[in-house]
Amino acid sequence: MVLMKTVMPATARGPLAGAVMEQLSAWLATERYARSMVPQILGVTRGLSAWMDDHDIALQALTVAVLESFEATYGRTVPGHTLVATRMPPLRRFLTETGYLPGIELARRQVRRPVNKPAPPISTAADRELDQWARWQREVGGIGAGCIRHRRIWMAELVDSLCPTDDRIDWSTCDVATLNTSIVARSAGLSSASCTLIVDATRSLMRWALATGRVTHDLTGGILRTRATRVTLPRALSPTQVEALLAACHPKSVAGVRDRAVITLLWRLGLRAGETAHLCLDDIDWSAGRLSVVGKGPRRLTLPLPVDVGRALVTWLAVRPTNACDRALFVRVRPPIRALSSAGISDIVKHRGEAAGMGAVHAHRLRHTAAMNVIAGGGNLIEAQELLGHRSAASTQTYARTDLTSLRTLTVPFGQVPR
Repeated sequence: MVLMKTVMPATARGPLAGAVMEQLSAWLATERYARSMVPQILGVTRGLSAWMDDHDIALQALTVAVLESFEATYGRTVPGHTLVATRMPPLRRFLTETGYLPGIELARRQVRRPVNKPAPPISTAADRELDQWARWQREVGGIGAGCIRHRRIWMAELVDSLCPTDDRIDWSTCDVATLNTSIVARSAGLSSASCTLIVDATRSLMRWALATGRVTHDLTGGILRTRATRVTLPRALSPTQVEALLAACHPKSVAGVRDRAVITLLWRLGLRAGETAHLCLDDIDWSAGRLSVVGKGPRRLTLPLPVDVGRALVTWLAVRPTNACDRALFVRVRPPIRALSSAGISDIVKHRGEAAGMGAVHAHRLRHTAAMNVIAGGGNLIEAQELLGHRSAASTQTYARTDLTSLRTLTVPFGQVPR
């Protein structure tokens, strides 16, 4: 009884009482938190509010440090520690999303920057130019929103450096030396793959500048090239490894059934983690046995639905939470019941790989597995390209190097003269 009165007082007092508590109740209902959890979260919130009232902390003074001080009050040896530790995370999310907890963002909503420092402010003119470039990429190039967002991050400082005044960009000062200097500065300490993204963003920016008359000469020919990164063979999983990965998904648990469906979809159809995360219930045409997938950019691919994939999906849909916030195919099994992110899909493969004793397995290896199974089964590169949704055949040609049986027929035995 003393514990309940201390951690979860019966009545609310302090800065969080009233409107904040009402907002929290509505938010918990919207996020589909379990009925057993809601009273506990509200109770811990009343405890936090009373603690803030006792320490004369106003709502405007609420910070991460204040929450940490409250949690520290209930250390591991203090009764109520488990209750506070398990019910504070959703309260933090609520306070962050509603703006009561300033200065931080949820990790899943943060855009990973090229370097670990906050984005510097840019001029109004530079911001306007970047908006027009983004529109051109979307309408002319069919580039996806995620790629546009990251390209903007890479190029913001370069465009801003061309702004002699706050209302005009002087593109006449942009030359090859300026572009390459920016690439070198941005690429410091990054991998070859990240450097390639910077170069691609720079080329896209200059193609737009030329197409819209901002520059009079094509500067892309003088832009630095990155070292080729495709020097290793794609790594696929063997049938034994795939079976071990699937066996690590417990068929009696909801999470296990979901994870088995995710892994089956990845290794059979070669979907990317992001494509899998964006699937919704309406993307499945059960009567025709087809699956509609949104690929990179605005493209939508139609793939056949194999029997084993359909069976795994049916098993998952039979236990999928019915109180999900949306119609996403794959959702969390714990509140909040919402769609899994691409990182969530990747984590499923990683954790199941570790449980199977295979170490960390990346979701993209299952995509390689699907492509190499097509080649190994007698399919050609065009079939693999259609399955993976590659725009260019050059992206698929890397899998030809893994078809050792076919390559042996092209190899001249040592000592013989080719005919």
